[in-house]
Amino acid sequence: MLMFTGIILKMGKLVSLEKKNPITLTIETGSLEDVKPGDSVAVNGACLTVVATQGSRCQFNLSNETLTLSNFGDLPRGAYVNLELPLTMKDFLGGHLVSGHLDGVVRVKSIRKRGDSVTFSFTFQDREWRKFLVHKGSAALNGISLTLTDVGDSFFSVEVIPHTLDTTNLQYVKVGERLNLELDLIGKYLYNLVSNTGDWAKKKQISANLYNLK
Repeated sequence: MLMFTGIILKMGKLVSLEKKNPITLTIETGSLEDVKPGDSVAVNGACLTVVATQGSRCQFNLSNETLTLSNFGDLPRGAYVNLELPLTMKDFLGGHLVSGHLDGVVRVKSIRKRGDSVTFSFTFQDREWRKFLVHKGSAALNGISLTLTDVGDSFFSVEVIPHTLDTTNLQYVKVGERLNLELDLIGKYLYNLVSNTGDWAKKKQISANLYNLK
């Protein structure tokens, strides 16, 4: 299973999005090292497979689900996208574990400058997400590992330091735009484990009882 860290390597530019069959996204990636067809790249947080390269451009095929769950359809030609290569065993985990499988999009509610930092607030519609959004916890927005500074029933906020702003496409984001969201991976696994523990325990007990009847 490929993993990312939410630490953006560089930005690329959207060249085109062809909504044909297959859906093809072309990105000007610049000098991504040794990227070839078959490799994976996180583009705005979505794990995509390179299907072709031409010079400094990479092409990716999108599934209908990825197009629906992402903001790729919102982006104009020339829009900046965040790029990250997969984590290797020798890499430093500078952010948090990110799978590249998007949960959906959030909308920018407000952008407020606070000293050297900028606070972004986002709204979301899926109330099921609330249990995975934890104060001081992590989430990936457009692939960026960020810490939640405020959380409500249908909103959350993050504070972005100058370095993150300067090296990601957050510097170009405006109120009303949509960003890709991946909820905390470990939180989702733990929730699934705890949610199913009761049923699992019951099944084990039933099996034990049946065994004792033999």
